[in-house]
Amino acid sequence: MERPIYRFLHLVFALGTLHLLVLLTLELQRHFQLRQDLAQAQVRLEALEQRNRKLTDELQIVADARYREGLARQMGYVHKDELLYRHVQP
Repeated sequence: MERPIYRFLHLVFALGTLHLLVLLTLELQRHFQLRQDLAQAQVRLEALEQRNRKLTDELQIVADARYREGLARQMGYVHKDELLYRHVQP
């Protein structure tokens, strides 16, 4: 004959096991979500590092006085003692 306390202990054990499985499932789900978030962050970081390199290269180009002078001349600016001649296409 099974004692009533054993039935209660079996119930507690079953509920504890079920609770453990639920927690384990939640932790596994969280683990995979964090891995996915980490992979997405890594991709974004690589894209930002590439953009940073491009901007650094652009800053180095713009720091050159000859480049800036060329841009100003393309916009039509000249030095004080220069004359601007425009060629009109017939």
